[in-house]
Amino acid sequence: SHCQMSGICDRITGHCLCQVGWKTDTCDSQCDGHKFGQNCSKKCGHCLEKEACHHVNGSCLNGCDLGYHGANCTQECPWGWYGYNCNETCPCKSNVTCNSRTGICILVRELSGSTNTPPTDNVPIIAGAVAALVIVIAVIVSIIVFKRLRTRVPKKDQPKQRRRDKSEMEENLYLNNDAAKQGFTNIYENTEPKDKPAAKRTTTPTSSTAKKYDVKDDDEDEEGIENPYGDMYLNEETILDIPISELENVIAEKKKNEEDGFKREYAMLPHGEQYQCDAGKSPNNFAKNRFKTTFPYDHSRVILRGSGEASSDYINANFISSTDSENQYIASQGPKQNTLNDFWTMIWQENVSQIVMLTNLKEGVKIKCTHYWPEEKRATLYGNIVIKNVEEKQYAFYIIRKLTVSLKEQNKSRVVTQYHYTTWPDHGTPDPLSLVVFHSHVMRTMTNRNKSPILVHCSAGIGRTGTYIALDALYKAGKASGKINVAEYVKIMRANRMNMVQTYEQYMTIFLALNEEFKAAVETRSLPEFTERAQSLAGDRPANQTVIRKEFEKLMKTRPEYTATDYNMSRQHFADKKGHTILPLDKYSLYLTSSVAKRGNYINAIHVSSYQQNRAFIVTHYPTPEDAVDFLRLLNDHESDTVICMNPLHEIQSSKTWLPEVASSKDVPPFVVEHESESDTGVKVTTVNIIHGKETYHPVTVVEPKGPLKSNGTTKDTSCLRNLVSYALKLGADTPITIVSKDGASMCGVFCAVFNSIQQITMDDNIDVFTTVRQLQTRRPEFCSTQEEYLLVYRALWDYIETTSESVYCNQ
Repeated sequence: SHCQMSGICDRITGHCLCQVGWKTDTCDSQCDGHKFGQNCSKKCGHCLEKEACHHVNGSCLNGCDLGYHGANCTQECPWGWYGYNCNETCPCKSNVTCNSRTGICILVRELSGSTNTPPTDNVPIIAGAVAALVIVIAVIVSIIVFKRLRTRVPKKDQPKQRRRDKSEMEENLYLNNDAAKQGFTNIYENTEPKDKPAAKRTTTPTSSTAKKYDVKDDDEDEEGIENPYGDMYLNEETILDIPISELENVIAEKKKNEEDGFKREYAMLPHGEQYQCDAGKSPNNFAKNRFKTTFPYDHSRVILRGSGEASSDYINANFISSTDSENQYIASQGPKQNTLNDFWTMIWQENVSQIVMLTNLKEGVKIKCTHYWPEEKRATLYGNIVIKNVEEKQYAFYIIRKLTVSLKEQNKSRVVTQYHYTTWPDHGTPDPLSLVVFHSHVMRTMTNRNKSPILVHCSAGIGRTGTYIALDALYKAGKASGKINVAEYVKIMRANRMNMVQTYEQYMTIFLALNEEFKAAVETRSLPEFTERAQSLAGDRPANQTVIRKEFEKLMKTRPEYTATDYNMSRQHFADKKGHTILPLDKYSLYLTSSVAKRGNYINAIHVSSYQQNRAFIVTHYPTPEDAVDFLRLLNDHESDTVICMNPLHEIQSSKTWLPEVASSKDVPPFVVEHESESDTGVKVTTVNIIHGKETYHPVTVVEPKGPLKSNGTTKDTSCLRNLVSYALKLGADTPITIVSKDGASMCGVFCAVFNSIQQITMDDNIDVFTTVRQLQTRRPEFCSTQEEYLLVYRALWDYIETTSESVYCNQ
């Protein structure tokens, strides 16, 4: 089952050549005995507590033993570092290193520590001892330097240093406005870094239980498996351009055999240190690096100007070329506390107007980046540069911040926009369509049209950063030429900065995101443009709705096609149950966390995002009488305070098992549901308390329409739908709203699409129904899957805009 050529073996014996990490004649056993790789021929490194390594790539899953680092824990700690994963800096003086396991300073002891003066006849002995020690240290230093020179990767011809013309940097200036006019409170917070060690001590050298996940600050930059084939690299081959029209077919082919096409292509890319990095390795600059093995190439690094001191011109960042132009991007590590001033100096010097940030400040227990901007409506001083946070907008997957950057005591200021993608999973890849929507927002809000570069950073500035830059550069190239070449462009990036695009999964994400963006680009419309488009719905004849009908056909063609594998868990749980015609995708499924006797933890429910909030909604179907207890558990476990029904509940007989009548209660063991209150305005609102035990209760509001949400043959009224959406919008809830329909899809997608579109109108004064519904369909393809429902979204939004416009006009 793990033959190198999938499904191909000797038809009599079953023998075959094994995949990496497998052994025996029939390849049915993983490597063991601390071995890994092809034919289990390689020994594991120094894993923590002598644990076995990963059978395929040799990585140590819980980190390295004392004195070693690297993905496979085969590298001894570099000079000046010790401890678990080499995370500790030696406490030695006089540039002396320490024992890589214990941290004890070696060879030299301070002779001045004693208060007693040694006898004069001991002086020759001490002098001789000191001289001997000096000679030993010199020999050790020589050996280390010699080893580094021998193991250094041969340098290729280095491209010439690329600098931009100063005239380009003089653009995008405007006079600094009075700070008082911009509503800022208390002036500056000075962020001059205090004197502190280059790295924090986070573990105790003598601890035998410290693991990799104990590390809370700078660590090896590990987004995943660098090479899916371990240390076996394939010979480099020329990769042909891919026509945009063939991209989807190419992706399908590369995904076969557990994505082997992507793995093999990625493994052929040049990796590691290809050019000189002397500036980054300089002792004066080493503390400015976030990671111990990620340095900028000398030939393409950003050189800070101004002071004239060699040590102050350094920042861990490189210029990156696009497919046809130099210096279109700056790829940078995330700022550290001791590089904050340098980071903003670089932004001012290179006239940067857009920052793309692809990491959170902290992910899990690891610090990924230092907070380098002030809170909203506040200002902070970084060196001689003042940063003001003018505005923040929170979206479901990212935040956009508008910052003004000014030179202190000068009448010059610029606007810099930061696009902060907040939902890139740690050790994973983002949803391709969500990344496309983010990328589109960056592109369409670009204000600085000159040649200044876009600054992109994550933590190390190579993995996520390379993924985003490749998406941007290749999308623009593909639009211009009709073809792309991902592999060749990654080579271009890696010639400018080491190891750009860090895993084969990130490499594959570039293909997937490009395919989503080429299939159907994000196209926002102004409200007048949308109204003109939607006016065709006013006519009764189908011909009047041709434009929107064609848009729906395109939507169905771009809708994701999931396989049975994507529904494995749900198929197992609901195989024998009736009423589950629409199943949840495994990756978006919700689970119940509370325990009830003879009930499992699985439920047919998913999380769905709004325009502003990730996981804003829970979508499910009306529970059967026997599953009512799980529905109540869902509301309790996920702290949902509001249930919005897509039907009047008098039409749903099963609701009587959990929703009590006025002044009564329902027993749904172990819960009791008590009726609290009821109101009837634009919608019917019932408040109940879900009681568990003597003291635990959870108030929940159940909202239902006063009539059918779908238009019938004689009326086009959308007021019932709009009343439901309006009620939900006014909640401003931080907890998820539960949306319920007969099958968990019909009208749920319509409700979410109208809700999200109104949020988009309110936030950005534009609208894109197609992309809104397309995003919903990634969670549940059955959302808005009929032409009738898609047209209903348009009609409800048109009515909303018309009604809102009339209201605004009347109030003027």
